[in-house]
Amino acid sequence: MLKNYFKIAFRNFYRNKENSIINIFGLSVALLCCIVIFLFVRAELSVDNFHTNANQIYRLTFQEINRPGARHFATTSPPMGPALVESFPEIEQAVRLRFPDSNILSYKNRQFYEYNVAYADSTLLSIFDFPLSQGNPAKALKDINSVVITAPMAQKYFGDEDPMDKTLLLDNQIPLTVTGVFEEIPPNTHLNFDFIISFDTFEVPRGYPVTLDSWGWVSFYTYVKLSQQADPEQVAAHFDDFLVTNMGEDIGENRILHLQPLDEIYLASNLRNASEDMRVGNRAYIFGLSAIALFLLIIACFNYMNLSTAQAIRRGKEVGVRKTLGAKRTSLMGQFIFESVLLTLLSICIALLFLEPVLQAASSLLGMELSLEAGSYLYLVPTFLALSVIVGVLAGFYPSFMISNFRPSKALKGSIETGSSVFSIRKILVVGQFVIAIVLIAGSLIIRNQIQFIQSKDLGFNEEQVVVLHMNGEELTRRFPTIKNELQQNRHVINASLGAGLLDGRNGTVPVFPPGDDPEGYPMNIYGVHFDYFETMDIKMAEGRSFDPSFATDSADGIVINQSAAKTLGWDNPIGKELRVSDIKDGYVIGVAEDFHFASLHRQIQPLVMYIPPTNMEKVFVRLQPGNLSQAVASLQESWKSAVPDFPFSFVFLDEHLNQLYQADQRFLKLLTVFTILTIIVACMGLYGLITYMIQRRSKEIGVRKILGAKASQITWLLSSEFSLLVGIAFLISIPICYFAIQNWLQEFAYRVPIPWWVFLLAGFVSLVIAISTISYQTIKAALANPVKSLRSE
Repeated sequence: MLKNYFKIAFRNFYRNKENSIINIFGLSVALLCCIVIFLFVRAELSVDNFHTNANQIYRLTFQEINRPGARHFATTSPPMGPALVESFPEIEQAVRLRFPDSNILSYKNRQFYEYNVAYADSTLLSIFDFPLSQGNPAKALKDINSVVITAPMAQKYFGDEDPMDKTLLLDNQIPLTVTGVFEEIPPNTHLNFDFIISFDTFEVPRGYPVTLDSWGWVSFYTYVKLSQQADPEQVAAHFDDFLVTNMGEDIGENRILHLQPLDEIYLASNLRNASEDMRVGNRAYIFGLSAIALFLLIIACFNYMNLSTAQAIRRGKEVGVRKTLGAKRTSLMGQFIFESVLLTLLSICIALLFLEPVLQAASSLLGMELSLEAGSYLYLVPTFLALSVIVGVLAGFYPSFMISNFRPSKALKGSIETGSSVFSIRKILVVGQFVIAIVLIAGSLIIRNQIQFIQSKDLGFNEEQVVVLHMNGEELTRRFPTIKNELQQNRHVINASLGAGLLDGRNGTVPVFPPGDDPEGYPMNIYGVHFDYFETMDIKMAEGRSFDPSFATDSADGIVINQSAAKTLGWDNPIGKELRVSDIKDGYVIGVAEDFHFASLHRQIQPLVMYIPPTNMEKVFVRLQPGNLSQAVASLQESWKSAVPDFPFSFVFLDEHLNQLYQADQRFLKLLTVFTILTIIVACMGLYGLITYMIQRRSKEIGVRKILGAKASQITWLLSSEFSLLVGIAFLISIPICYFAIQNWLQEFAYRVPIPWWVFLLAGFVSLVIAISTISYQTIKAALANPVKSLRSE
């Protein structure tokens, strides 16, 4: 019987080559996209699952409550982890990580700025599974001035030399002894590092009025490992008392400490400080791409169902003969479902042939490695077989049910009709295809508008023509007057100043205390700047003035706040008001800057306090004259070498760096555009096959109408109007679906575009044009055909 099924199936595929090609192409594309998206989703959901004790590891997060503008941080204070280990027997170990913005590391004549550097407790190597290829994990981070490095960094600095016990120089000052080399770090980890320096090496920058015992310094990532028997909910239930005990009642009662499971960290990109130093994912993108894969598969199945039901009459006599010869309905249904499963299996085989090059293209597009590991095909084979059966049965059940239901007598006479109900189902399937297509087209347009809005939105400063030179260490800060003097002599330079960061959200947060009895203060972002910073960055002052070297007290006492800070403090006239910035500075407000974006536009502008720190500012902002940028950068390098020849020259263009904050959104847009195009192609191929069959069925009707005087344009309209109506219905259904989906996606942004009405009209119009274009060739061809050919047998 199985052999007979194969013969009948291949005979039918050959007889209906055009429809078979459409079905196989559609299913191949859909299944290929499903495989790629499945690998992407699997990679995203498997982050950090390789750790042996993954279910016992948690990150501490710190949430403000009962305060205006309350925030939720992925970071906590430095004493938090050790205090928890002492206070809770259920907490076996804790590890603190601190990521500086950049560091200069050097060995002999090799000197580089490194950005993936972290300070960590020695417990890092026992809590997490980051095995060492060299060194003892129990001792590697125990001693001060020790460092563990990755294998690529060992090759970068030491080449073929044995890196163990070699000395790297940190910021041209601090010797670090290499005590270990990591094995290859798995890509599926949210931790992002090349160097781990022992935590005891960390020194609070000079001029910072905080210490490692400061509970208000919320800038350290803290992870804990619970005992196997511990209940995390019961442990967290006692955190309130712990905070009151260690931070005081007034402060502790307005804070909540959470235990965030390790497997949730990667996708928790909405927390403050979560994305600045760590790899983060986006749950919305996972859902969005999964939905697109499902949509493509649904459209391919709709195509199969549509074309199979459309072919029903052609196979009517075959069904009639087989029923007359005693074939049972279950046997006929089995035959047609078998054909559907076989066609799906052929589609999967074709998809697998193109999988490797498609994975390479997808990896490039997504910025991550997608691949099938060695041995993956072994477990994927049964998965694909199961998928063939599921998709084949779902796509083939209704057509097989309908065809096997034909009455033999009518089937043999060729007088069967699929009936209005069947035709209604085909209409529903066509409408469903175009609902999906319109949603994807409108979604792509709105997402593109949002990303363009972000890239063109006024940030409150001028990021164009600004080069940021990396600078680290007290020595460079001390030598900045020499650097600035050299830069001012460069004809390409308009102005230059110092800043503590790249305006990408990496700001410390400390409590700020206005005059009064508030023991808790207001948590605010702090940002160190220098003279001429506001002029260099073209930041406007709403009130007062910026820092001015002619005022001797500005360096010691001057504070500039932004408008959001003034609003949070409730100050209508802030100039001259006293303000204590944690233990950093007691001073007074000399100016209020207009709000500007110092973090991603995914977040609203937060209160910001700016001051001139005595040391340790890390970036030189240089505004260049318009013109040849490459020539200007080359000239800058000469100026830098002249001023500080013993430090490397490293730079970024500020506008390019800020655009990187939205790389994930841009990648998602590209993927959405690709899948939208594929969806439309698959839908149109199905529509083409369906209109071809319908014209063949109505050829005699068309011939009669032409003989009776119908014009070609009238016949074309007759055949096209039905599909135009279906696209119109799809348009109406798609509007609320698309609006709801896009509104949810836009919630990721604090600043977002409105959803314009014209986007839906444009998406509907494009879909209508595509549908009409798809069917126009066949309809015009039918309208111009000689009616004698279709009526000669009558």
